[in-house]
Amino acid sequence: MPITDETCEHLELLNALISRQSLLSTNRMQYIVYAAALACQNKNVLRMIQHLVGDVTPNQRQDIHHAVVRMAATNAYYMAMHSIDLKCNTSNAMQLTPLKELDVEDKTSYYYACIAACLVNKGYSCLSNHITLLRSCDESDESINMALKLVASVLVMCQSNFNNEYS
Repeated sequence: MPITDETCEHLELLNALISRQSLLSTNRMQYIVYAAALACQNKNVLRMIQHLVGDVTPNQRQDIHHAVVRMAATNAYYMAMHSIDLKCNTSNAMQLTPLKELDVEDKTSYYYACIAACLVNKGYSCLSNHITLLRSCDESDESINMALKLVASVLVMCQSNFNNEYS
């Protein structure tokens, strides 16, 4: 599919955000944008992001995949549980492997990937918990805000890409 001017404009927005920011390391920024594109399930945007920010290592890819897949399950479940009144124990209700057993390479970057997936999935209760975890890792609100901007930029790329394919 050819990249339209609109798609290029949105790719330039992401590139501008990345190049102007100094709050997030390259590693953390990669976790965020890769997780957002994977959670959006958009191969074209994922390819553009890979071209823009470079490839990630196999270990990083595994961490990002863990975050995106786990958020796909927990975001939907916990958002439903917060919307209805069931008398159930929801602590690890999905019976996911504990994070310490996943051999995550960089827990802080993993939490950033989680907030990217949460934002895409609209899993706001989980988003709040992962932001709390980032703060416990001494991440600043400014860094977290930059992560949210990066995810929003990926979301607009995905929307634009869909619109172009639909037209």
